[in-house]
Amino acid sequence: MATYSHSRISTFEQCKLKFKYKYIDKIETDIKQTVEAFLGNLVHRTLQKLYSDLKFQKLNSKDDLIQLFNDLWKKEWSDEILIVREGLTQDNFIKMGEKFISDYYEHYKPFDEMKILGLETTDMMTLSDDSKYHVRIDKLGCVGTTYFIADYKTNSTMKDQAEADSDRQLAMYSIWVKNKYSDVSKVVLKWHMLAFDKEVTSERTDEELKKLQDETVVKIKVIETCADFSPKVSALCDWCEFKQLCPKWKHLYELEEKKPEQFREDDGVKLADEYAHLRTEEGEIKEKIEALKDKIFAFADFKGVDRVFGTDQKVTIWRKECDKFPKTTDYNYQAFVEMIKKLGLWNEFSRIDTFKLEKSFESKEFHGEIQEILSRFAKKEKIKRIYMGKK
Repeated sequence: MATYSHSRISTFEQCKLKFKYKYIDKIETDIKQTVEAFLGNLVHRTLQKLYSDLKFQKLNSKDDLIQLFNDLWKKEWSDEILIVREGLTQDNFIKMGEKFISDYYEHYKPFDEMKILGLETTDMMTLSDDSKYHVRIDKLGCVGTTYFIADYKTNSTMKDQAEADSDRQLAMYSIWVKNKYSDVSKVVLKWHMLAFDKEVTSERTDEELKKLQDETVVKIKVIETCADFSPKVSALCDWCEFKQLCPKWKHLYELEEKKPEQFREDDGVKLADEYAHLRTEEGEIKEKIEALKDKIFAFADFKGVDRVFGTDQKVTIWRKECDKFPKTTDYNYQAFVEMIKKLGLWNEFSRIDTFKLEKSFESKEFHGEIQEILSRFAKKEKIKRIYMGKK
């Protein structure tokens, strides 16, 4: 079984195809990393240097650390690093890094808020199913029997309390801390939100950690048994190193390599443009048809007729007053369902929501025997649909 980590599981949750490209196929791309990841790595290493030297009673100055950050940037910067946001250059991100380090230094000096036990710790823990889980903590410290798991975040969005209280990464690490140190009375999860010069903290009960570990084991089982690595389009696609390989984006990358005259002659462009044109016409025609229907109903009511005749076609008007029962979105639907059951009509008039069931089955929301039994009734069927949308 593979070794799992927060990053590995998060990649699967973000996009199954990205997971396949990265961890199964192990594809190497020209894009080694994004500028955000590069920035985060250098800031982490700079702060690691700060605390590493403190072990030897050496306190680096703020200017020393900023100089180290700049030296690392110049040495390791590569044109293969991806900058997604338009109008920004590496200079913008250098200034961000300098500010992160400066703000952190002024906030926490003289850096004696806790006893440092580990920096960028690398270890493994065994989960309840014997799978291995990678533990990497930016900064591990303690004050007496209270332990702190600290994580440096260079994100441009602030983590709120709800996010912190539901975060898997540091909470899983706290299981490792509790197993490793016998005197632990409390573990505090702490995120240094460097872009905002703020910190967010959270704690977990033993019951919450047990539930989290169980959920993580289930998630690993889902990954291990996954057979459908479909891509998932999201805002994160712009930062994906595999975007040019992805079937959702591959054609767009091919077009970007073409000259304007070649672009217009591309078979895919022609097909998509023609389809979009016809769908637009279809929508306009449907609107005209609905407007005509209203006029025909009005004409038939005015004339008191059920048929309206044209040159070689006739239009028949059908009218009926129907009884309608509550739909699932109606306020009284649940009361209606209970009454149907009470009257003994449920078995005859209820039916399975196969669409919802199929989605849950495909997502492996059922486990063990239930999933296996349902699989006996499921059959594979290829479905094709076309959806239109802006690029």
